[in-house]
Amino acid sequence: MSLDGTLISIDGRPALRFERRLPYPVQRVWQAISDPAEREDWFPSGEPLAVTEKDAPRLLAGTWFGDDLRFELRPDAATGGCVLVFTHTFADRETAARTAAGWDRCLARLDALLDGDPMDEAASLRDWPAVHERYAAEFGVDPELGRQAYADHPLT
Repeated sequence: MSLDGTLISIDGRPALRFERRLPYPVQRVWQAISDPAEREDWFPSGEPLAVTEKDAPRLLAGTWFGDDLRFELRPDAATGGCVLVFTHTFADRETAARTAAGWDRCLARLDALLDGDPMDEAASLRDWPAVHERYAAEFGVDPELGRQAYADHPLT
């Protein structure tokens, strides 16, 4: 299991960036990220995405719990699929590993949906602890914050 999230800075704020090559056409991935009904099958629960910008089928941006999210799609001529670049800008660097592990698991659910075999949230959380620990080490943040969040999660 490789880590594909990177910790960057955007306008002085921490941000996570995930780039994934997907074997699906842009239009199919666009539908999965832009259609609220499909988003329910993989996007984190708790608050819907408040869409602030939409340029079909290339860009979907919005806010989620006050943080900025961007989904960018482009065709990938080499594979016939597409490239998804997801960016989440947030306030507290110390939450980076927890947040990265959460998005890693959500993107695993997106992959499963696109594969035609949707994954429920509980199943996606099975790998969360290992993914979180690897991100905490990679980003050099204290893992306790994420460990506590996982322990408090109603599905774990």
